Amino acid sequence: MSTLIIGGGLAGICIAEQLKSIDEPFKLVQPSSMPSSTSVATGMFNPIVFKRLNLSWMVDTLIPYMHKFYASLEHSLKVRLVAEHALYKRIKNKAYEDFWNNRMINPEYSSFMGKINDGFGEVKQTGTLDCALLQSEYLAKLNADNLLIDTQFELEKLTSHGKKIEFNEEFFDRVIFCEGAFAAYNPYFNWLPFKLCKGEWITVRTAESVTDVVINNVVNIIPLGYNEYKLSSTFTWEDLDWKTTSEAVEELLRDFTEMFDVPFEVIDQKAAIRPTVADRRPYLGAAPDDDRLFIFNGLGSKGVMLAPYFSKHLIDHIFNGTELLPEVDIKRHHKRYLNKD
Repeated sequence: MSTLIIGGGLAGICIAEQLKSIDEPFKLVQPSSMPSSTSVATGMFNPIVFKRLNLSWMVDTLIPYMHKFYASLEHSLKVRLVAEHALYKRIKNKAYEDFWNNRMINPEYSSFMGKINDGFGEVKQTGTLDCALLQSEYLAKLNADNLLIDTQFELEKLTSHGKKIEFNEEFFDRVIFCEGAFAAYNPYFNWLPFKLCKGEWITVRTAESVTDVVINNVVNIIPLGYNEYKLSSTFTWEDLDWKTTSEAVEELLRDFTEMFDVPFEVIDQKAAIRPTVADRRPYLGAAPDDDRLFIFNGLGSKGVMLAPYFSKHLIDHIFNGTELLPEVDIKRHHKRYLNKD
């Protein structure tokens, strides 16, 4: 039995690692010329949703598994991928301060939220995954092991031969599509309600140090060292291309200059399309008209936390028959498939 993985971003890497853990053979398709959200992702993980100060979905399960998973990758790749650090949320008014203090004393929240000091509330169990390093190191290892297919994926080159699927003159038992935003154009899964979102971030260099901790003032201000700071990131559901914009620079700098009055210069800018979905839950499952074709997608801005656990969840479903959680099973949108024509 063998599996073809389409996509070498965070989702595809996690699927590959889960298959490797159960000694299942696979190949992964990722053209080096194709843009990837993972290669430019900030990689922040944060257990709190700031707008309503809710805990992220399944956070008590996702964070411990996430740390175990990435620690294993750090060991096998011999690189440091995760930096754990607190995040400090700017408290802008008395109402939000009272809301924060009430949440903080709730036992369900106390391990994730700290006291407010000097107008900033501490968020615990946060950190950053170096997504670009993970992708480059992991794909290089796959390439060295002859498990990487560095070619442009075209769906018409995926052909069926009885129970087998052929691609690139090799035969597979199944295909798992981990295409990120490109899945919205896959005819097997384009009936799913994707809600793609463009994000941009910039890096600024300041004349003097302004903070040595991560601050959230609508956007995240992340110290990189040497008076350089990443401002991340914007959200827009229009103009879904991979081009950077001056509007994003203005938006990100507005939050930065609201807090810091220092000379600076913008030294870098990146853009990507997030594979976000309407109900903010991942997409897992088989295509309704071909049970050899699977999707793992819809990880969105919480992908660093979601991808490790739910990649295992999908692999357990495929190989052990474990029922998918209703919240992530694409069957929840089956009516859309029936009405797609």
